[in-house]
Amino acid sequence: GINTHIEGEGHDRTSIDLPGVQEQLIEAVMGANKNTVVVLINGGQLAIEWISTNVPAIVEALYPGEMGGDAVANVLFGKVSPSGRLPYTMYPANFVNRSFFNMDLRNESGCTYRYYTGDALYSFGHGMSYTTFDYKWSADLSTSQLSFDAGRVGRQEDAINYTVVVTNTGKVDSDVSVLGFITAQEQPDAPLKELFDFGRVHLAAGESATVHLTVGPSGLSLVDEYGVEAIRAGHYKIQVEDLSADLEITGEDHVIFSLPEMKERHAFLGRH
Repeated sequence: GINTHIEGEGHDRTSIDLPGVQEQLIEAVMGANKNTVVVLINGGQLAIEWISTNVPAIVEALYPGEMGGDAVANVLFGKVSPSGRLPYTMYPANFVNRSFFNMDLRNESGCTYRYYTGDALYSFGHGMSYTTFDYKWSADLSTSQLSFDAGRVGRQEDAINYTVVVTNTGKVDSDVSVLGFITAQEQPDAPLKELFDFGRVHLAAGESATVHLTVGPSGLSLVDEYGVEAIRAGHYKIQVEDLSADLEITGEDHVIFSLPEMKERHAFLGRH
């Protein structure tokens, strides 16, 4: 992994590869024993192409704190089922071969899960478990298109609610995090998808629970090139794991925020 001597505020990396000979060490260990688990200790992304292709299991520990050793051991020895989700996209090593003076997230192949169009090693929200889960809408939203007026859903009290029934279909008790994404299908320069809500529950083997996800104004609004944030009429796609539902926003665009109009101002600086 890496540490705060390699990355940190005002201390950027020029490469997202594992530093030093760490990858060669992992290759040597794999040559001796294929039943190897790699535990990553890191804050920022790491390009681990060879590891992701050749190592049977990877635990992303991030910077786990003073109880991190106990937490990692509990996962490795099966006392706890892993249930975390990646907080960012993990890119290949050549991702950094671009100009970072252009801070447009759509620049080149894009940046972050919202705009990246390249092949990610692991996507934002990726995470595995020692058990399996089944997801179903509590109502048959996948076969019906919901329609709401932009002005109505612009009020938090009229936010749109989606209810998902999650079932632990395996043999191991585990937490599970349920992520809800939205895609604006007709808006120019809109993100490929955007997280609007999530829920986390603990399920014993065979147990089911209901998770409520809410799409409020912040999840529906888009900001245009003029700095106007608004909920815009059009068609949207809701995605929760392997479930999807159509959403239509109708009526006039509902403006949430706009930058103040800029006017020329002249100032005279002189002596009194």
